[in-house]
Amino acid sequence: MPDMFWWLAVPLASLLLTSAAVYLLAAPLRIKHRAAAPPKDPQVNASLAAHAADSLSAAIAFQTVSNKDDSNRSYGEWVRLREYLKQRYPLVHRTLDREQFGGFSLLYRWRAADPKYPPLLFCGHIDVAPAHEGWTRQPFGGEIAGGCVWGRGAIDCKSVVVCLLEAAEHLLSEGFEPQRDIFLAFGHDEELGGEQGAKNIAKAFVQADMKFDMVLDEGGCLSRAPLPIGRPAAHVCVAEKGRASLRFTAKDENPQAAVPPKQSALGRLCEAVCRLEYKPVKSRLTPVVRDMLKALAPELPLGRRILICHPFLFRGKLLKEMEKHRETNALVRTTVAPTMAKGSHSPGKMPETAEFLLNARLLVGENENAFAQYMAELTQDLGVEVEIMSVKNPSAVSKYNTQSFASVRRAIEHVFGPVPVLPSVMASGTDAAHYERFSECVYRFTPFVLTPEELAGIHGPDEHIKVQALGSAVLFYEELMRGV
Repeated sequence: MPDMFWWLAVPLASLLLTSAAVYLLAAPLRIKHRAAAPPKDPQVNASLAAHAADSLSAAIAFQTVSNKDDSNRSYGEWVRLREYLKQRYPLVHRTLDREQFGGFSLLYRWRAADPKYPPLLFCGHIDVAPAHEGWTRQPFGGEIAGGCVWGRGAIDCKSVVVCLLEAAEHLLSEGFEPQRDIFLAFGHDEELGGEQGAKNIAKAFVQADMKFDMVLDEGGCLSRAPLPIGRPAAHVCVAEKGRASLRFTAKDENPQAAVPPKQSALGRLCEAVCRLEYKPVKSRLTPVVRDMLKALAPELPLGRRILICHPFLFRGKLLKEMEKHRETNALVRTTVAPTMAKGSHSPGKMPETAEFLLNARLLVGENENAFAQYMAELTQDLGVEVEIMSVKNPSAVSKYNTQSFASVRRAIEHVFGPVPVLPSVMASGTDAAHYERFSECVYRFTPFVLTPEELAGIHGPDEHIKVQALGSAVLFYEELMRGV
């Protein structure tokens, strides 16, 4: 009897192992592997690129800086930039309707003579973040050097505004007539949340009962990092994470530096922050990220394709891979970053009250209630008060199995070649959040190929963009305006 058992067990085990191997390999082997090809060199119109660079250089010189601490801001620079755009793009300003919202945000409408399709909305913003220390060039000089335009707003986001206007101006000069209405919305306070600009434009859209085939705002770009492939991939963001501002407060009664307590207010706060970093919010593969990985699979070796094709079997391994890089880590979890601290004003005095301010980015599908519970459980034994000062929940996820997403893909491939086009999630906020109710297809994508060094310039020192990249972006926007 035992001999018969082994006689049956060995082939049965072999059959099970073979079946398991077939199951694991069938789907990955059906995916045709694409060898990494060198990126296409876009056929840029040198004259258009140079014109866009000159326009951006001049636009950077207008110091339209949004700063939360500046309640007495003068908007003279916004007015001067508006007048410059009017002079720089005469055909646009003769042909398109233009309205102002919140005093300084601009909405252009390019009317089709006989609209055959629902309208499009392209977005950008004319304000910029402050320029702090660390610059080696003048942040508002708009210098053109080394084949690049340098200055605050070179990427975020005056370049987008300029390239959209360049595309419209060039199409008008060729006699192009759109088959649908095209809107251009340029907010003046996006860096502060768009409360006066995009929010008021959205109110006008509500009154007009507007619906758009697609909304396209700034967002993801074409970038190699941190993906393990040999060419850039286009990250088209179909949602954006939520945001929350938090205050941690700890108190001591009459603390003295000469005889300090065993656990000080600052010490308890530091422990709370350390816990956040060493026990972060649990990571999770969202449907968007799973689809992003599937779109990337043809570029990857067989081993990684196996992981991607079986996310429920290898979820832990996939998450560990994503957590290795800060960019992909932000795609799979809510992140919390300490940003400001407050203690005493003297090195010899302990504070009675100490505070830390933190910034959180909420993963798509999560909300403030679950996040607040996580924070309370993490700090409940430390005597630390947790206050959520403000919160904005994550956006809805736009559809990306649509003709609109396909049109973005075609425009990308027309300009940049057959690069991988990936649905993704944006970690920062945009004005697009104000326009979600008007379209099922709200995308966030900036048509630039950017290096890690260039990405570091966004809200950092020495922000710059290649002149050729501006020419490519103009081609991209023209393609969308012509073809959607």
